[in-house]
Formats: sequence, structure tokens, C-alpha cells
Amino acid sequence: MRHVWFWFILLALPLSTLADTGWRDYVNLRFGFKMSYPAELVASAEPENGDGREYHTKNKEFSVTAYGHYLVDATLNSLWEDDLKEFGRHITYKRKAANWYVVSGVKDGTEFYRKVHTKGDNCAVLHFTYSQVKAREYDPWVEKIVKSFKPFLKIHYEDAK
Repeated sequence: MRHVWFWFILLALPLSTLADTGWRDYVNLRFGFKMSYPAELVASAEPENGDGREYHTKNKEFSVTAYGHYLVDATLNSLWEDDLKEFGRHITYKRKAANWYVVSGVKDGTEFYRKVHTKGDNCAVLHFTYSQVKAREYDPWVEKIVKSFKPFLKIHYEDAK
């Protein structure tokens, strides 16, 4: 009887739980952030300046970009205002704290999610786009990637320009 319960529980686990080993880490040494992403995503070429990386599905219907930059003539508040203007009426969720903010929503059938972190003169951004039709499939990825994102690791990021 115990064996029956074992197989029942194993088969009842979501496939995403069993597939967690199929995730990789991306670490950006210039701006000192890290994130985990599904191993099946394809990496774009890393820019020469080393500011970040974009990963997408083979058909490009899902994309996540993680990048950093310096806050030259910008603040968290000015970035927030710029994103509110850029996404405008398409925003369905927004939240701002002392050193980060999130805006997300749907524009032209595409889900977007942007989370911006600041520390000193540094900024770290996580940005997603994906087909609204596939939201149920990709939302768990977004949630896990967002939870894995660690900005401003003490190991490397540049504190000054």
C-alpha cells in the first residue's frame, strides 16, 4: 500500500516541480546581479559593455532581459515617471518602494513586467514580455525568475562611475 501512495504523490506533483533541475544561473559581474532562468531559453549575444543579457524561447514569444546601468541624470522617481508615461493605460499593476518599483500589464496582446532596483548610482532592471495567450504557461517562469533575481551582490558591482 505504501508503494501505491508513493507513486500517487509522485504523479500528482506538477511537472514544473520535477523540472526545476532544468534551470541555470546568469550572473552579471559588471553590475553585480544574478537570476535563474529555464535552461530551454536561448541567450542573445552579450553586449560588449557587459551591461546585461536577454533570454528568449526559440519562437521568441517569451523574453526576459536583465541589465544594469548607471543613473546619469536619473533617479528612481524619474525612471518610475518615465515608465508610467511609456506604458500608460496599459498598466494593470504598479507598486513603488524606497529603492525599487514594478509596472506590469498588457499592450497589444503582449504581457509586460518590469522591475527596477536602484542603489547609489546603479540601477538593475528585470524586464519580461510574452504572449498574453500563453500567460498561464509563462507566469510561473516569471514568478520564479523574479524571486531568483538578486541585485547588487557585494562581489562585483561598480559603486562609482
